[in-house]
Amino acid sequence: MNRFFSRSGSRASRPLHRAASVVSAVALAALLLLAARPARATGDPDLAFWTYETDHFRVHHPQGLEPVAARIAALAETIYGRVEGALGYAPRDRTEIVITDDAEIANGSAGTLPYNAIHLLASGPEDMSTLGDYDDWYLDLLTHEFTHIAHIDNTSGIPAILNAIVGKSFSPNQVQPRWIIEGLAVVSESNHTSGGRMRSTMFDMYLRADVLEDNIAGLDQISSSPFRWPQGTLWYLYGSRFLGWILDVYGPNTMRAVSADYGASLVPWGINRAIRRATGKTYVELYEGWKDHLRRLYREQMAAVEARGLREGARLTHHGRTVHYPRFVPPVARRTSADEIVYFRDDGRERPGIYRLSLAAPAPGTERKEALVARTNTASRPAFTPAGDMIFAALMPWRNQYYRDDLVFLPRGEEAPDGDEPSRRQLTRGLRSSAPDVSPTGDLVAFSLNSKGTRYLEIARLSRDGALSERRDLVPSARFEQAYSPSFSPDGKRLAYSAWTAGGYRDIRVVDVATGSFREVTRDRATDMSPVWSPDGETLYFTSDRTGIHNVYAYALSTGALRQVTNVRLGAFHPAISPDGKTLVYVGYTSRGHDLFVMPLDPARFLPAPPPPTDRPDPPTAPAAVRLERSPYNPLPTLAPRAITLDYAPGSYGSNALTVSVTGSDIVGRHSVFGELTVQPDAPAPTVLVGYTYGRLPIDLGVRAYYAMTPRSGYRISGRNVTYDERSIGVVSGVSYPIRGEFSRQSLAASFSSVAFKGQLPIGSELDPYAPRTILPPQGTLNLAHIGYGFSNAEGSIEASGAPRGISLNAGLDYAGPETGSSYTTYAFSTSLSAYVAMPWPGDHTLAFRVAGAVSGGNFPRGAAYAVGGYDLENLTLIDTLLTGVTNSSFTLRGYAPGVVAGRSYFSQTFEYRVPVLEPDRGLSTLPLYLRRIDASLFLDHGGAFNRFETDDLALFTQGSLLYSPQLHTSIGGEVWLSLTLGYVLASQLRFGYAVGLSPLAIPGGQLYFVATNSF
Repeated sequence: MNRFFSRSGSRASRPLHRAASVVSAVALAALLLLAARPARATGDPDLAFWTYETDHFRVHHPQGLEPVAARIAALAETIYGRVEGALGYAPRDRTEIVITDDAEIANGSAGTLPYNAIHLLASGPEDMSTLGDYDDWYLDLLTHEFTHIAHIDNTSGIPAILNAIVGKSFSPNQVQPRWIIEGLAVVSESNHTSGGRMRSTMFDMYLRADVLEDNIAGLDQISSSPFRWPQGTLWYLYGSRFLGWILDVYGPNTMRAVSADYGASLVPWGINRAIRRATGKTYVELYEGWKDHLRRLYREQMAAVEARGLREGARLTHHGRTVHYPRFVPPVARRTSADEIVYFRDDGRERPGIYRLSLAAPAPGTERKEALVARTNTASRPAFTPAGDMIFAALMPWRNQYYRDDLVFLPRGEEAPDGDEPSRRQLTRGLRSSAPDVSPTGDLVAFSLNSKGTRYLEIARLSRDGALSERRDLVPSARFEQAYSPSFSPDGKRLAYSAWTAGGYRDIRVVDVATGSFREVTRDRATDMSPVWSPDGETLYFTSDRTGIHNVYAYALSTGALRQVTNVRLGAFHPAISPDGKTLVYVGYTSRGHDLFVMPLDPARFLPAPPPPTDRPDPPTAPAAVRLERSPYNPLPTLAPRAITLDYAPGSYGSNALTVSVTGSDIVGRHSVFGELTVQPDAPAPTVLVGYTYGRLPIDLGVRAYYAMTPRSGYRISGRNVTYDERSIGVVSGVSYPIRGEFSRQSLAASFSSVAFKGQLPIGSELDPYAPRTILPPQGTLNLAHIGYGFSNAEGSIEASGAPRGISLNAGLDYAGPETGSSYTTYAFSTSLSAYVAMPWPGDHTLAFRVAGAVSGGNFPRGAAYAVGGYDLENLTLIDTLLTGVTNSSFTLRGYAPGVVAGRSYFSQTFEYRVPVLEPDRGLSTLPLYLRRIDASLFLDHGGAFNRFETDDLALFTQGSLLYSPQLHTSIGGEVWLSLTLGYVLASQLRFGYAVGLSPLAIPGGQLYFVATNSF
């Protein structure tokens, strides 16, 4: 319900440049209070935070992460001087750092507004992470993120003067393509460590594939948010290599000068001016030179590879993007007599999960058939018991606060493509377990366990009914070590795994299952991973990048001889050996991403293994001891507002209004405050809003209060309608509670608002005693209670136009009456349902459907009113959208005037048949305009608004309608959707369409329109 203050329903947002007498400043205040700023808890509310303070940093951490926080605090002071020396700038104010351990991925983020802040996740890089080349993960991560701080915070000139006046609000270095921001940080992480992505052979493979396959990303693509693989990774990959080349050619201080230059610019997006002043050339010119350099570099590398003789498999799949962990299905679990493979796949189109395919040759002219065996959102390695049951990892909700990897059991012969099948049983709960493998006897399962920045090699007993017990560490891990991909030998007595240890070593180990003692198969700076055994247990196969390219190697355990199995141009990962030992399946790579490849396993064609690399610099020395002061977390230093925001726009009293707003939020997210003051010259008093949210409860809690004066109509005295000022004082409190599911999201919300309103009624000096009775406007108190529910299991897709599968449901109930202490009674119930169905034929076509409606009533004269109509092309133009971000409503009756029908109830439904048309994925060089994709839709809109629906007028198959009513209206039409990225980061959808209304209220001749909006 749109409450006391404004109209709601299907109509587009209110006019931006026209003051309305009814919808006024208090309406805007209510919308801000009730909708725009929901409170959000950050992290687990049960965690108690502490703080380490150094000269330049405050490191905040939950209890239990003291060792991680102490190390990061020490590293931060060391990094401070290094980054300052390289960039010529470092902030003088303390940088706030928050560490949490609530995700399974390795990641961090940094920002400078309104204060310098870094957020770090404690987890180390996953098995196949592009971040996996490092000598000290926290040194690498913190160097990258603090480089962002020193780069983006470098502000001078007019922007610095403005920051001194209004608070820290302007950061020119933030307003540039991400490849510059991220690329510079990757260069820094590599310069200050002996690892980093500049040295990563996996990163080099990504770039090499693009060059060899003539698929080099354009400068326009890396300057925006492209669909093409590897999407956002392009910023880090191309940005670092390109900027590294510029620094090699023009000197190590080049980007230091560029950052200082751009940080003084008041007008954004002039990135070519800044680089030209430093090098004499634009990025456009430099990019062409860099591409020539890449072509020469990789020609030389390929000549050396081909000179040894290629050993490449035949391609099995053509999905691209993410393909990992192939495994041969044991004979007991096969569907046919031919060899079968299961593997993890996430191609951005179909559901991610574990897929099955047969190695039998498909019929001529047909594709190899695959089937989704088990849905999962984490890149899981599948394992089989001797009985043919499958165990894999899935990202599961835990305590409704976390998503953690857990092990799942799927009995032989069962499939779980939806993820909610009863046969799919969870083995662990909140354990953060992944990469399982089952012993040949079926009584043991080994896996990797992630906790507080360390991954442990675990082993547990597995019962016949799929239950785990007697879990223990098989090999103790030193702090911050990582254990990956355990693999049992055929006799079950040994287990091989890949281990990362301090100094940047990623090696293969073989451990005795009975004793836990181990020996190292490799010990060098090559990245060695994914060990698997030959069927006879005599040979260990794994991948290594010792040549600069990932390949499969064979290690003879009896002799220690190492030979190279594949010799590919791009990369080979995750070897899988057939039960007869004659076939190798591995994950290869193309410029579209990963896929499966197959080749005969012929020892006669193995090559001598080259020695491991020796050209790495030594890892940096341990950080010097720093003075650390530890104390309980205090939110006050970061809670206070740091800047003010000014907005000057048309007001409700016929003049422009100046709005001054401030916000503040503590770094951990426990508290936030909000304040807003709106002043208009003709208003009798300013409008004031204040708010507070508390984020340390299982629910999200927010409280807002406001005072406003509003011009109103509806007062009649002496036979004249007189405008008066209405004073409103209100308080709004609300709670929300998310319910996390593995493949769905739910939310519960409740709020209570109380507003006292009274008009200042002018009497005047000349009263007419013979005039009709004076009409007094409403006054009193409106106390409104609201409850709401939301559910969604809609799925995303790279290829489809919007969601291809799933539903989204929302419902809300509002009530005010004597029970709530209200002077008036009003109620409203609203609901909406959206559904998406992928068509079974090729082309990624989708049928989307949405139905919505609401009913309301009561004696409150300003109760809910709903308006249904078309796009508001007069008052909400494309320019308005670009300047404000407000778009036309997606849920409209196209082909009709905006708000053409209104009432206390409404009903609307929309059918859209959506078709992808083109994926240009191109822009204009480095300009901040990028066309991502073009889609089209055919639609039918049907609906209306009314005070009382006349069921007697309903008729079937009348006047060209399936269901006819004079209160319901229909339109048909088509649209072309243009998905754009503006300003490098802002996603927008423009629609060019034509709609024809089929009722007398429709716009004559149809409606041609070009609007900014979003899909439902």
